[in-house]
Amino acid sequence: MESLKSGPREASRTISVVESNKYFYTASKAADYLISKTDSSGYISASSDYKNYDPHWFRDSSWIALALLKYANFAKDKVQNADAAREAATRIIDFNLKAIDNFSENIRSIKNISFSDPDFFKLSHHLPMRVGRSGNFYCDGSIDDSKELGVNRSWTIQYDTIPLVLYSLNEKSKLFGLNDFEIDFLRKHTPDIAEYMAKVYTTECASAWERDPEILHAYDVAAIYAGFESLKELSTKYDIGINQEEIKEIEEKGNGQFSGGPLAFLKQFFVRDNILYSEKKPFDEPLKQVDASEIFIFLNFGISGSLLGNEEIENNTISKIEKELFDGNMLPIRFKGDNYFMGGRWLLLGLAFAEYYLKKGLYKKGVAILDYVIDKYNGSYPEQEIINPASNTDLYDLYKQNDNKPIQNLAWSYAAVITASLELLMYSPTAELRDIARKN
Repeated sequence: MESLKSGPREASRTISVVESNKYFYTASKAADYLISKTDSSGYISASSDYKNYDPHWFRDSSWIALALLKYANFAKDKVQNADAAREAATRIIDFNLKAIDNFSENIRSIKNISFSDPDFFKLSHHLPMRVGRSGNFYCDGSIDDSKELGVNRSWTIQYDTIPLVLYSLNEKSKLFGLNDFEIDFLRKHTPDIAEYMAKVYTTECASAWERDPEILHAYDVAAIYAGFESLKELSTKYDIGINQEEIKEIEEKGNGQFSGGPLAFLKQFFVRDNILYSEKKPFDEPLKQVDASEIFIFLNFGISGSLLGNEEIENNTISKIEKELFDGNMLPIRFKGDNYFMGGRWLLLGLAFAEYYLKKGLYKKGVAILDYVIDKYNGSYPEQEIINPASNTDLYDLYKQNDNKPIQNLAWSYAAVITASLELLMYSPTAELRDIARKN
């Protein structure tokens, strides 16, 4: 296995003209698809292929907006759809901000709720992880998320929701700047959002996979860290009525359960044996398991092994995921024991690892995954690869024949194709060679 340690990139390789065209074409077509699926309001379904995926997820849409922003920045002055990608990303982000505004009273109310109050874990003090076209609870057909309001520890409460919107907003700020609506939103809501994130990061919620709401998840804690980092960076660029030091004080002052902020919490309670474990029960040791969603901690959320204590924590965690969740395959399952479609292997997770490997300079590992996805799925990217683990045969058609079709055309998968392709297009050991790769 190639070392995961950062070091000199492999040889002095740049992307050839042929390869560059292949990956740029792939990214461009994926961007076209996402642009076409984004309503004028900014609403985008998780998948138009399946009724239960019709809602607009804050998480999925934020990753989609990020991918479109990166594509728009890379493709500007090159192709016509660059502006359309930027405009679609802006609509998505602004829709998310309007939806958060719709639930601002919920967010504000958590400040006065005790951790011991049974109402703390009710949706009336949080916002749902998905919404309908009005930016409120999704209520259509068999789905009525408003019924979750009275449920204790609803699966619709996920703490990555607000942080990912902030993360995508900060990316837009860095690449294209913010519009007046976005700045006004920050001015109006930043203190309450900061207080909300500071209050909840030490408590349980559903995971990125919408399960185990009675457990704390490293992914969500890390997402809140990224949310705070985004807010602090935005506060240095815009007059939003609160400065970086004030946001940091809210983050670290303590919420009655812990002082020091989400990074310190992650380091103290999730790191054991030089591994960042993915889950823990309240007031207990972490469960000795990993989850493929942890790739986003190291790839996107600005957390490295060094920040957690030493480089080996990151290397060991990634290696454990490779061994247990990839298990010699090109794509990973989400977690051990995953039985959703017999434990399908997720494209978006494999592609996130491809992007991570490329950032680490591990060209062969990154491009192998990306090529596998591009060549196998030919521009139509599902949620997961459905494989019978006993015979290693593809079961997609079998499920489809039995009216249990797996999710085809998952929008988040398209976004992951874009970001991995762009990382490959930018792959080079030096800035000079990176410029050559871009010209190619």
